[in-house]
Amino acid sequence: MIRRKFSNLLPRLALSLVLSALLGCASTWRVQLELQQQMVLGDYPMAIQLVEDEKEKSFGGKNRLLYYLERAMLLHVDGQYAESNVAFEEAKRLGREFYTESLSAQGLSLMTNDYSLDYAGENFERTLIHLFAAINYSQLGDSDAALVETRQIGEYLRKLQIDTTNENIYQEDAFARYVAAMLYEASGEYDSALVSYKKAIDAYGVYGTQFSVPQPASLFGNAERVAGQLGSWAQEDLAGLGSGGIAREILSGSGELVILHYNGLAPIKDQTRITIPFSEAWIFVLALQAGADAEANAQIGQATAFVGAIKGVDVVSVAFPRYVDRPYTIATVEPRIANAAQILGPELVEDIGAIAEKDLEDRKTRIYAKSVARAAIKYAIQKGAQMAAEQAGGDSGALLSIGTQIVGNIARYASEQADKRVWSTLPDKIMMTSVILPAGTHDVDLDFMTAQSVLVESRSFSQVTVPDGGRRFLIVRTVK
Repeated sequence: MIRRKFSNLLPRLALSLVLSALLGCASTWRVQLELQQQMVLGDYPMAIQLVEDEKEKSFGGKNRLLYYLERAMLLHVDGQYAESNVAFEEAKRLGREFYTESLSAQGLSLMTNDYSLDYAGENFERTLIHLFAAINYSQLGDSDAALVETRQIGEYLRKLQIDTTNENIYQEDAFARYVAAMLYEASGEYDSALVSYKKAIDAYGVYGTQFSVPQPASLFGNAERVAGQLGSWAQEDLAGLGSGGIAREILSGSGELVILHYNGLAPIKDQTRITIPFSEAWIFVLALQAGADAEANAQIGQATAFVGAIKGVDVVSVAFPRYVDRPYTIATVEPRIANAAQILGPELVEDIGAIAEKDLEDRKTRIYAKSVARAAIKYAIQKGAQMAAEQAGGDSGALLSIGTQIVGNIARYASEQADKRVWSTLPDKIMMTSVILPAGTHDVDLDFMTAQSVLVESRSFSQVTVPDGGRRFLIVRTVK
């Protein structure tokens, strides 16, 4: 009976475990560590070329989205905004496609691991695609396209709030709302700007509690400036949110330079392993069965046939993802600009590292349940293989069973891998400095300092143009 049940299962098991091991070996870790080294050196052309060289190898197959994310971000900080947005557009398309597919392909990942699924990006990563694309378009002077991206930010965040309900703290992006508000304001869409400013104010309330990112000092003043264009009702709205009613004015003949300092590298994923008694692990399988699809239920049914033969002392090994910080020494930037009428900042406006770690923490229970169930299913099927080998082997059945156990243990360990894929070129933190300047061109000197005010490096930007009554972004990237 066992032989008959297992006759068709053994080839599938072997194939799935081998494929899983190969997929795990196709991790992008090696390339992403090389990218880190190039970014530390400031050699972005070489980093871009490295991504291109690895397009079909490390960034091929199930890792295709990562190719476009890494390429787009490197081009963005290298000032190649149009080329960056070509890559971001493809990243948006693949992210939507793979996210939808992942909802109907859980059976495959239950049998092997999450590397069997196309990487669809984390929730916050998909928001940042739109954010950086909007900034790209703003840098290119294409305000209409920038506003399209800001609207897509709103649409995506609304969908995220519906899809995740109360499962994740990250359902809003305060900095994305702040940038959207500035872009709406620059285009004269004051109603939309005020809505985005208010959403940013609310979101920074959550940021302060969850991510230790306080509301920027410039936020209320900029919102009040827009409210002044709309009338007393808008000012009353802001007063209800805690505004002091003081607008941050940009006088005629002046403009605003917004320095966006992308600092450090966001945490990268690694994995940790635990062992758990099989009897406890199987409880997760039973809990998962009610909501499993047909393919997953078929696998659970096959594993169930062998559960009775598993001893109470047997344990399974389970792998979980975890974030690992990547240390850096620069903590802040000090601008030196002649004729500045006002300088606010630098202020922390986005802590991507904190968001990533909290987002994973919010999903920990779901990841744990699925990982434990997967390990238990594979263990039960391996036991079935051992029993079939022993019965089929005659006098040498015991020896064949031991060989099957050894091979099964190796294959099961190789296939039980946490998904360590991540958008590795993201900054850990984004700092913002807002400077009111006379319209025209300016030389901008930036000193990058440690937390102890020790100078790490200085950079100079000449002929930075600030438009009359408008706004200009200056993007700087540090990794040291």
